[in-house]
Amino acid sequence: MEKHQSSFQITSRDQPYHPDNITETGFPESALQRMPKNTASSLEQLLTGTNFLKVPPKPPQPTPSGCQILCFGYKKEIETFTATDFKYYKRYMKYKNLDFGKSLVYLPKSTVEVINNKSNTFTTGDIITLRIILHNENGDVLTDGGDFIKIWMTEKGAGSVGYVVDHGNGTYIGVIKALWSGSPHIKLLLSFPKESIGLFVNYIYRNGMLRTLKGVFKNARGETAKGICGIHTLTKHGICDFTSMNYGMRWFCSLPDTPGFTCSDWIAPIGDMTVSTFTETQKHFLSSTRYKIIKEIKVDVLGDKTIVQPEYSCRLINPSVTWNTSSPVGYFYNKTWHNLICQNKVEPNFNRYLACLRNREIYMVGDSTVRQWLTSIAEILNLALSVKRTSVALKGYHQPIKAFSKNKGDNITVTWAPHEFPFFTYSPNATIHHFKPASFHLNVIRSKNPIVVLHLYIHIGYAPLSVYQEHVMNAKDAIVKFLDRVPGAKIFIKGPHNFERDNEGVPYDFVRYLQDKMIFQIFDSIKHKVVYLNEWDITVASENKDMHPSNDLRNPMIHELLSYIC
Repeated sequence: MEKHQSSFQITSRDQPYHPDNITETGFPESALQRMPKNTASSLEQLLTGTNFLKVPPKPPQPTPSGCQILCFGYKKEIETFTATDFKYYKRYMKYKNLDFGKSLVYLPKSTVEVINNKSNTFTTGDIITLRIILHNENGDVLTDGGDFIKIWMTEKGAGSVGYVVDHGNGTYIGVIKALWSGSPHIKLLLSFPKESIGLFVNYIYRNGMLRTLKGVFKNARGETAKGICGIHTLTKHGICDFTSMNYGMRWFCSLPDTPGFTCSDWIAPIGDMTVSTFTETQKHFLSSTRYKIIKEIKVDVLGDKTIVQPEYSCRLINPSVTWNTSSPVGYFYNKTWHNLICQNKVEPNFNRYLACLRNREIYMVGDSTVRQWLTSIAEILNLALSVKRTSVALKGYHQPIKAFSKNKGDNITVTWAPHEFPFFTYSPNATIHHFKPASFHLNVIRSKNPIVVLHLYIHIGYAPLSVYQEHVMNAKDAIVKFLDRVPGAKIFIKGPHNFERDNEGVPYDFVRYLQDKMIFQIFDSIKHKVVYLNEWDITVASENKDMHPSNDLRNPMIHELLSYIC
């Protein structure tokens, strides 16, 4: 949600962003005192009004053995937050506990109204504008923005998404387009109040990541033990610097408390869900204030059944169009997804897909949602898997997987691999060597016309934004080098998708908003070479609540991917 202090201006979060200059810090004094010199220098630039994107200061490079012991108080300590994090989180850091006073929204007293047509009757293609005013329990209008609100339109077999503009004073403007005729309902939802975002921001400021990931160590005697892993060095124990092993992106693990282990004994990651994050009172607040409908408004849309479809084939458009197009980028009608960026001329059937992908290699690097794309493609094309597991049994499986043609004449190969750390796995089936970034995978590809899909979202969403920034810049640099070497490659960035989780503290709409903002900035210079796959609109329009979307959603996603290739 973009913030506008004065006059109303319709804008969209899907357009490229330019960070606002900062004129006041809002930083805790202790944070400034502990901030490394090079970060403080960057901060000085930030405070004088210089727009910039800066990679967080890199930790010391490891020794040839692959790691380096860092001691508490090491002169190059790596903090949880960099200047980037303070810049984007500062408005939320004041919400540290549950004593919110008059800042908390009270939905029964909040108001929503259509402001450009009081009759609620529109024509296909019209823009519908709504004003949302949030009040507290006393009935007073909130004086600050920062609450995350979602808007979409739905009818049987149809759905589309809009966007919301935050005016920073308790007033929000919702914008949505009438894409089909009928009697749809416009829904407005409070995804996350600003106070829940504050709890998340302050937790990762203190601890680095919301979830706990441990390193499994095994020494020469066969003994095993665990140490805490993360993105900072602020512990009282010896720290192993695995940044080099993570291909230049900060990553550290503490040695086990039990003596007899060295950094070279690290063999695997394992998540630990038993570590407490928020108090029971905080958990209740988080679960009771998120995903709350503000209002539903029925409208009547007259005119043509749907709006006019795009003229140009997806395969022929410049990839930059996929980055520059505002929401909505598509909509459901008669249970079919219609792309508004370009025309999908690919028939969704076995023979068409087979003809398109024959003698092609597809590489996918990301989380389990991308692994699901591999299994869906394997099911559609009847490919064999390199592991003897069903798609259901692959849940929690984080070793690389291949799918390949049973008929050697088709010569189709699809490979999935998990991205680098942080990556939270809870099944002991993967070693540290299975988690590698795009830079590694792009470097080993030898095909002349590969298809590459990259995705970073949920796992890195548990960490500060600067971690995501660092990883995206690493991927971008690798893509530039790769396309120089393999100009016939097709590169895709799979964007975040919408889902709901009641049992944890990550405000995903907020995380997704900042991640999109960051990647749009970083990829601005190469957006004409890389296709951005907006998965947010299709999952909001379909009212998806699953972290792992069903086949009914994955198949149109894959169909859209192939429309840019076939």
